[in-house]
Amino acid sequence: MAQSKAFDYRIDGLNSLLRDLRQLGPEAQKELRAASKTIAQNRMVPAFQQAALQYAGPWGDKLSESIKAGSDRLPKVTIGGARMNRFSGGASYTMVRYPSDSGDGGGSFAPFERTQWLDKARSYRPYALQEWGQAVDKIIRKWAV
Repeated sequence: MAQSKAFDYRIDGLNSLLRDLRQLGPEAQKELRAASKTIAQNRMVPAFQQAALQYAGPWGDKLSESIKAGSDRLPKVTIGGARMNRFSGGASYTMVRYPSDSGDGGGSFAPFERTQWLDKARSYRPYALQEWGQAVDKIIRKWAV
């Protein structure tokens, strides 16, 4: 079974900030989601695509094609997703995302190696965080009562 990759980037006070931002109303939330998706498209998607192409082994080109920006209040990407693209052996792109990173094939006969390609896509972090902070500041100035 495919597993999610958990990222351990901690931002103190993030949960309370998101909770407070919710009180600005649905239009502010919509604007934050749009800004977050733009940041993900411009910063995160290219970084993850480059990492997949360079480090994810023989699955890299297909995984790279499957990386998309998602809509959320925080910038996010989806790798694999619900699309029905499959490799010739029947595995979905989502099914090879985790093993191509960790090397743990979970009993699969496929020759997975530990590449840690997801960790190599981190160059976007400082820029995306800065841009997200600026977007939040802009939304607070615009929508705060």
